[in-house]
Amino acid sequence: MIFLLQIFLASTLFASCYDDDVVFIDEIDSLRIEKLLEFNFDESSDDSVTETSTGETFPVEGKSVNRMDGISGNALFFDGLSNEINGQINTSLLPDDELTISLWASPRSFPVGTAAMLAMTSEDSESGIMVGLNKFGQIVVQYFVDGSFEETVSTTSIPRNRWSHIIVGISPATQSVNIFLNEEEITSGGAPSGSITWPSGNTPFSIGKNTMGESLGDFEIDFYSGALDEIQVYSGSATPAVAEFIGGQYGTPGDVDYNLGIDYSGDPHRPIYHPIPDYGWTNESYGLVYLDGTYHMFFQKNEVFLGIAQQNWGHLTSPDLVDWEEQDAVLWPTEGWDQAGIWSGDAIILEDGTPAVIYTGVDGNRAGMGTAFSSDNYQTLEKNPNNPLIPAAPEEVDLDFRDPYVIHKDGLYHMIIGSGIAAEGGNVVYYTSEDFEDWTYEGILFQGDINQGQGEFWEMPVLHEISDGRFIFLVQKTPDNTSPAISFYWTGSFENGEFIPEFENPKYLEVVNGFLSPAVAIDEEGRTTAIGIIPDEVSPEFQQQQGYAHLFSIPQVWTLDEEGTILIEPHPNLVDYRGEQVNIGSLNLESGQEDNIDFNGKHFEMNATFDTGTADRFGFVLGKSETSGEEYRVYYDFTTQEWVVDASDSSTSDLVRRDVRRGSFSLSQGSTVDVQVFVDGSVLEVFVDGKSHFTGRFFPESADANGVDLFVEGGSASADVTIYTIEN
Repeated sequence: MIFLLQIFLASTLFASCYDDDVVFIDEIDSLRIEKLLEFNFDESSDDSVTETSTGETFPVEGKSVNRMDGISGNALFFDGLSNEINGQINTSLLPDDELTISLWASPRSFPVGTAAMLAMTSEDSESGIMVGLNKFGQIVVQYFVDGSFEETVSTTSIPRNRWSHIIVGISPATQSVNIFLNEEEITSGGAPSGSITWPSGNTPFSIGKNTMGESLGDFEIDFYSGALDEIQVYSGSATPAVAEFIGGQYGTPGDVDYNLGIDYSGDPHRPIYHPIPDYGWTNESYGLVYLDGTYHMFFQKNEVFLGIAQQNWGHLTSPDLVDWEEQDAVLWPTEGWDQAGIWSGDAIILEDGTPAVIYTGVDGNRAGMGTAFSSDNYQTLEKNPNNPLIPAAPEEVDLDFRDPYVIHKDGLYHMIIGSGIAAEGGNVVYYTSEDFEDWTYEGILFQGDINQGQGEFWEMPVLHEISDGRFIFLVQKTPDNTSPAISFYWTGSFENGEFIPEFENPKYLEVVNGFLSPAVAIDEEGRTTAIGIIPDEVSPEFQQQQGYAHLFSIPQVWTLDEEGTILIEPHPNLVDYRGEQVNIGSLNLESGQEDNIDFNGKHFEMNATFDTGTADRFGFVLGKSETSGEEYRVYYDFTTQEWVVDASDSSTSDLVRRDVRRGSFSLSQGSTVDVQVFVDGSVLEVFVDGKSHFTGRFFPESADANGVDLFVEGGSASADVTIYTIEN
């Protein structure tokens, strides 16, 4: 189809109005463009797309294929991890002198590498054209002229979560490359003379993934994340008149409503009542805050790479700390001091009522601290133009510097930041501010001892005041050759910039290590509430199959006893999600006896009161399969005074954790013990006597691996059991 644009008289003049000044485009006598290819994504089936000019159909690949409202009819959503469309087009259709590409894009996340919206090339081919985005959302145009690679990058970034119309013109004939955004030319560059290089025969193409083979570790990092619509390829040159003409075929775009309805019905490991993003990689939770009837929690996020790279801030909201909904990411790296990633931080409602955050920004060489503010209850954040407020770590620490935590007390904002001294151990450094803008370094608040097993670096620090006036000072030791990452704490007083602990040696937060980096806040009823991360600890291949990595715990309530020990119990709001009640009743348990409970499930709460009797061990079995023999055993061992989480037979897969973990815990044989067990797909959380807590993960492969049982060894015991299914 040939569109002829001709200018004759005033009635056919193109006109644009800016500040009441009329500018007539009168330098063009005639302009020709010919539509060669078009993908409009309006198909009724989700598994393929049709190129309308040739009528050829191509499969859509990836974990989830979702249509959504587009610019015209439907658009296609790409998850940034797996979705792509591949095919071939006849090279004879493609011009070698002038080519224009038009498309509509609404990116949800920017890539770690360079993602393609449309790539008409292949790896190592030294031919073709690619239009994509880099990690800052800049438009990248890569092409070959006479076999020579060329690249043009826009100086402007396109917005996330909004429709943008992108037009790219490549013209060796006029030695130009032009990039238009919403009909405005944003970049004009030079191109060498010659011919656009195409492969002979057929040209491979990809929509939603670059073809340069860019990867990081086990994962490819060139997938596009977000929505695409109305991809068109023209012969002819992209000029302002052409951009205006093509853009004029569409109305004003509506709001973007991504269809993230990923079907997890075939995933028995996916939790339903634990906080978890829709997909992608997640890490530490932080900034838990209650504002105007809504809880907000932020977290380390990456939708386009299942690991640590180009960190940004995810955002979850909940009315009750149990039912969480993911919102748009609120902080993203931009060129400059935080260009290598936005790491952990904290949220606080300032004294004037402004929602604010403070965060770690990394430029690739060092970390600094910056702030951002919200005018819409944390739906968006505006970075402080004066960032970084703290450009680097103080000289007296020689390790990393990250994860600020802020409180307001006695007319000052007090901030602690994780760090360490290699020869001495982990520590937190301390700053104060009167206005949340100008920060004064006050020295090291608390210094750990590496020789006492406290690690050389501390991350994710917490300084939280309990209702009785005491403070919890909690840190996480990073992994080293002595132990994995583990959270421990002191309690004491915090006055005049000094923390004075109640005891010398720190206490471990968890009985069996597996729960990390808790975000701590005061809930609506004034209770100290915490939510932390429960990592998968599985292979990258397994995470890639899932399409997500890691999740967060159910909410906990913390109180302190007289000795300064944190007492942990499940938040009372969880009761509202109980479904069917299954009364198992009283059971007599004998050593070697099996099938004590007639219940199967993957998402439930089990309350068991054990009279431990003469048993040497008592506990429960989850994920029990009659066909494969898989079972996940959790028990208390009186002989070693330990809780044991035994995953050695929990799965037949070599890609998941199958270890045995232990944690010291004092119980007397013959005592009565209340155990509250929450199971949610692959997640286990256990609360003992409403005081102590530990977690676990298990990933059985068999379809029938959902059996539940109690057991004892070396004697007898009894238990009274009630089970609730949990619905969300």
